[in-house]
Amino acid sequence: MLSALPGVESVSGEYQNSFESGRRLVYKIDMASGATDGDLVNVAETLNSEVGDDFVDYGRDLTLRLPHMSIALNGKPDLDELRQQLPRLRSLASTLNAKTLSWEAFNDNDLDDSLTLWDTDGDAFTVMSAVRDVLGSQEMRVRFGNSETAEWEVAFPYSVQAQDKLAAASRSGTREMDKIKIDGDQVTFASAHLDDEKNATMKLTTLIDQINDGTSAPWSFTWWADQPDGRQNHKTAGGTVSVGACTYNKNSNGEREPADYRTSAALKIQDTLRAKYDTCP
Repeated sequence: MLSALPGVESVSGEYQNSFESGRRLVYKIDMASGATDGDLVNVAETLNSEVGDDFVDYGRDLTLRLPHMSIALNGKPDLDELRQQLPRLRSLASTLNAKTLSWEAFNDNDLDDSLTLWDTDGDAFTVMSAVRDVLGSQEMRVRFGNSETAEWEVAFPYSVQAQDKLAAASRSGTREMDKIKIDGDQVTFASAHLDDEKNATMKLTTLIDQINDGTSAPWSFTWWADQPDGRQNHKTAGGTVSVGACTYNKNSNGEREPADYRTSAALKIQDTLRAKYDTCP
């Protein structure tokens, strides 16, 4: 029945009943490039009717896939929400010229919905502003980035004031940034990737200071550097810093036996950064 609906190109459906996945109905629907919002809602509505009350003990997953956009609905699809979100998501994808947009809604648990945008126009703060303009203050986790820039993971709502503060601190930018996470209006994690260990302390200090000027402590920072000659005795050219706190995993190998797992240069850099930024006695 689903395969005959307007806009549908192919249908994949299966029943799952295993220890790992539990009892679930899983459907993946490939939609034609010209499929309308009404076509997508029609698929979800038809599936609701077909399933009915016959699978009340089953979890449900429906993924609607369009070129450059996918909608994953966990649980029984909320048709009203789907009608409201689809034009917003299309508008956002168009505004940012996103190569990929994925929306995941959780209707059968308390998880926040998630939005993933990849290869978009504009910098990170342009993306966050566009998300806020289109989706307002919805609670959701937003991941975005480009192939040559940092990957961001931001828990929305993220206030304009907190965003502007971070943007002002980061206006000069640093190409070493690799990932950054934001939750509760503050940075919670950041990482950096260096081409080598040359001038690493200066580069990392600059990056940490920029982020620190744009958020409140505590937050965690990690980094690693490429090693032209490969890893030295399986040691990592990198380290971690608890910025404004002292929250290290004392049971990890890198903390118990740091000299066995980190290069000597990395240990010197780590010691310098920890002395400057963490609060350990």
